[in-house]
Amino acid sequence: MDQAQREARMAEIYRQYAGQPVLRRIAEGRRLVPGHGPLDAPLMVVGEAPGEQEDKRGVPFTGPAGKLLQKLFAGAGLPWDCCYVTNVLPWRPPGNRDPYPFEVQAAEARLEREAALVDPLVVVAAGAVAWRGLTRSELGPFATEKLKWRELGGRRFIGIPHPSFIMRLGGAERPQWERAVTEALAMALAAA
Repeated sequence: MDQAQREARMAEIYRQYAGQPVLRRIAEGRRLVPGHGPLDAPLMVVGEAPGEQEDKRGVPFTGPAGKLLQKLFAGAGLPWDCCYVTNVLPWRPPGNRDPYPFEVQAAEARLEREAALVDPLVVVAAGAVAWRGLTRSELGPFATEKLKWRELGGRRFIGIPHPSFIMRLGGAERPQWERAVTEALAMALAAA
């Protein structure tokens, strides 16, 4: 499949997703922020929902949390431009709230179709909402010594804390988490 065919298929995935009756009312008047990046990327990064900057720019992970994530990827030797990035909820929720469980459930099929089209070696779930949307399981608490890995349907998943969580940490915790995530991302690349 060539690039134009992949782009057309991805646009159709989003059109069908946004047309679901359960989502129309919530999405009304909101800017759709679809996935972005190479459609044959070796890595796929999934977040929760666009923040203010992502909503303005129309591209996932371009705000402060995205900048931190890009830094962590660079520290692991992973060029950001080799990643396809998306969110469970592709528009900013009212009040910047977390996506509701029914919104996560409604996104599961779209995320599966996105992953099948991109066919990455590793999928990075940034935060518990992304993990739930991708694996249909609970993430549980993170520990800097052991981040979450899972193989599902022949695809590898790694769960990392959402970068906005890391940004809120103070003292020695933030550099510890940054180091742990960078190391986990490097291991993900080595395992791919």
